[in-house]
Amino acid sequence: MSTPTALAERHTWLRDAVFQLKAQLLTGRRQWQNLLAPPPRCRPDGRLAGAPVLASSASDLWNPDDTPTTWLLTAGKVENLRRATRRLHGLEVPAGAVFSFWRHVGQPSRRRGYVPGREIREGCVVPIVAGGLCQLSNALYDAALQAGFAIVERHRHTRVIAGSLAELDRDATVKWSYLDLRFRPPFTFRLEVELTADRLLVRFRAAGASPAGSTLPAQPRTASKLNDCYSCGNRTCFKHPGQVPARPAAGRTTFVLDEYWPEFARYVQATATPADVLLVPLPANGRGTGHAGWPRLGTAKMVALGLPARWRQVQLRLAARAGRNVFAQSLRADRQVALAAARRLAFDCTHLVVAQTLLPFLGETGALAGRTYDVLLTRLPAEVLHQRLDRAHAQHPASPTLRDFRAGPGFVEAESRALTQARRLFTPHHELVDLFHHKAERLEWALPPAPASPPPGQKILFPAAALARKGAYEMRRLAQELQVPLVVAGRATEHAGFWQEITTSPAGADPLAGVGLVVYPAYVEHQPRLLLRALAAGIPVVATAACGLSTSPGLTVVPAGDYAALRKAVLTALVPRN
Repeated sequence: MSTPTALAERHTWLRDAVFQLKAQLLTGRRQWQNLLAPPPRCRPDGRLAGAPVLASSASDLWNPDDTPTTWLLTAGKVENLRRATRRLHGLEVPAGAVFSFWRHVGQPSRRRGYVPGREIREGCVVPIVAGGLCQLSNALYDAALQAGFAIVERHRHTRVIAGSLAELDRDATVKWSYLDLRFRPPFTFRLEVELTADRLLVRFRAAGASPAGSTLPAQPRTASKLNDCYSCGNRTCFKHPGQVPARPAAGRTTFVLDEYWPEFARYVQATATPADVLLVPLPANGRGTGHAGWPRLGTAKMVALGLPARWRQVQLRLAARAGRNVFAQSLRADRQVALAAARRLAFDCTHLVVAQTLLPFLGETGALAGRTYDVLLTRLPAEVLHQRLDRAHAQHPASPTLRDFRAGPGFVEAESRALTQARRLFTPHHELVDLFHHKAERLEWALPPAPASPPPGQKILFPAAALARKGAYEMRRLAQELQVPLVVAGRATEHAGFWQEITTSPAGADPLAGVGLVVYPAYVEHQPRLLLRALAAGIPVVATAACGLSTSPGLTVVPAGDYAALRKAVLTALVPRN
């Protein structure tokens, strides 16, 4: 048990009751004032997103001197900052309008997702819901001073934490709702608030303006001696929170998973600890889970999202039956799954491992802010994917499907930004590793077991649906020129009669039965499972680099869209068979 330290201040029930009464009265007065003359509400706007930075302020999120118990309050503070920054980022404040901190952040409460964080009260650092928001108000006040804005309302902290802006007299304490921070800009500006993995960043952007600087005299202040309710050891104080479960000061990891890939399952099982959490769409033991079902991996706690994942399956099935754009529908459904996952993230989770399909939407919720994260890459980034499809469309302008596999500009930008800020990227896809060679780590493809003896056969398999992005036009031309029949694995086609001049047959229950060569000239392929099965069975494969396979016996890799190279490779593969 820790030895009680000398208290900087003694607390009594009476003093606390007086404080609470004063706070209630002041809150009531402020709410009445706001009712009579409400401060304006500013709206998000992107017009000044590219304007020069007028003023900025940055501060560290984490305290390297935290103990396992005090770290928990710091983690709570970061979670509270996540909530508040989402309300402020991107606001455009008109010239002459009074910006109010509480008008835009709103009342912080548990119901709105705020958690216990640090607050200085009567000489003590105490745990309180929404504690730590003063770090944000400090940064806003600091930037407002740099920009030369008129300060309408500002309150100093009664105590000064060493290393904070309060030592420079550039702090602004806030308390719902009677202690507010308000300032008035002489020109329109855009407010940007961002949490990186370890810093809080505030920026003011304005067009054609220059910072006037503060005319207020600075009054440097000396750091105060503060008690800490979690570590002072004075258990007789009525403010003491009692026994607090210790947590490791490094936090824990949450794996936000989506479609089941055996390569990712192997990675998760090797890296997850008992303290970590696995957020999965569905458990593998459920009915009809399909590719969304995950088995239990190791000793980490597994939490299934359930209903949002089930509803996504229904939506995609209905979209396919109705002939709608399944990719566009999948993006909308992925967003709902990501929102459900964000609600399950614990505030003491400091690192994420995120499925790429959910990444942009988690960024939208603010769940990535204040955390480090890795990404499980499953496909080309949307920006690169669009370029690839544009190239395919240039070769096949009559294709009715190459315009389907597209995402909106907001998604493209959000995904690109999130991938850039990720710590590491994991994927078995060789092309993706090459694309992100500076921080991608390659996982080995999970090869299926080889059959007892390779199945003999003479057929040529096209292991996909007859779609342009899968190389169907190249495959059709090849079959026409070589006069060879094809086995086609997929049912969808570019249009009716696509294979009209080719002898084709649908693949059976075992697509590789009787097959002697697999040819796959795809522009886009993210999960080449059938190719892996063919290689394991000893069947030669001719495929493009877009299929993501590395050099292996029996595999010939050609560039996507290079028909001459494809034809040459197939003729070479057919020589032993003639």
